[in-house]
Amino acid sequence: MSPTAKVTRILAPTDLSQFAEGACRLAARLANRLEAKLVVFHAVQAIDVAAEVGPATERTQAEALSNVRERVSAWFHTVVPEELRRFLTLEVQVAVGEPAPSIAWAAKESGADCIVMATHGRSGISHLVMGSVTESVLRTAPAPVLALRPSQEGRPLKEVKKILWATDLSTTSDEAWRYVLMLADAFAAEVFLLNVVSPLEFAGIGDMRVPPPSGWVEGRVAASYKELARWQHEVELLGLRARRNVTVGAPAVSIVLEAQKAPADLIVMGTQGRTGLSHLLLGSVAEAVIRKAPCPVLAVQARPPGEPEKPGSPTALA
Repeated sequence: MSPTAKVTRILAPTDLSQFAEGACRLAARLANRLEAKLVVFHAVQAIDVAAEVGPATERTQAEALSNVRERVSAWFHTVVPEELRRFLTLEVQVAVGEPAPSIAWAAKESGADCIVMATHGRSGISHLVMGSVTESVLRTAPAPVLALRPSQEGRPLKEVKKILWATDLSTTSDEAWRYVLMLADAFAAEVFLLNVVSPLEFAGIGDMRVPPPSGWVEGRVAASYKELARWQHEVELLGLRARRNVTVGAPAVSIVLEAQKAPADLIVMGTQGRTGLSHLLLGSVAEAVIRKAPCPVLAVQARPPGEPEKPGSPTALA
């Protein structure tokens, strides 16, 4: 039996916008369900702090950050219902720095086991130009990222009846599986195990793709379906329902379609957490799923050996 993950601290980054409201409510629900401490975090731009510090205001940076922290706390108490706050162990942190590296740093410093945050779900040219703080955090943070798009606010994880585990059957998925077991046990949820076979997995050099030989796809599907039985059995040992499926197609598109058909309340999947040129060239299935998924997505990083995990530190923390 695989060991399950344990979540004792959840980091909920916020930019105090309407997009962050649903994510904070989701983080509070999850913290209550898992009996975890909730750390609400806000990164302040240096230029904004500078405007509140100096002779004109007679405030120190520490005082300015303390004021910001009070505003963050007030915002949280406004957007998160009292029934979700009543039994929370809550901490509010504020740091000076750019959002993505500051969030990743805060996750490490607070010992967070999970980061819950909103994403705008951009796609196309706007995504290419503007980027995404959530995706930057996904590539650099030391903890899994549970991403919620604004359109998913109607599915706030009050009840998680079906968890879809999307796996490529590689070691990338191993850490994600531990979270699947933990969440399935916590919510008494059914687990839907999914593997997508892509014909593009077969040989190819550069732009020259070699089509797979006759019977290759069918053989891969049969082998993958058989391999998923081991994980299905682990779920059933917990007294929970599980089913498996192998489909053929483009991984991200297929995962989203299967989540819609299930319908899944939560998608859990592994990601390499790549940065730099390798990420630019190879992309990320997890990021593509996050942008289109009908429900929240928990992306669990599996970093290659030797890749640095520590982002740069913010200049101040309060």
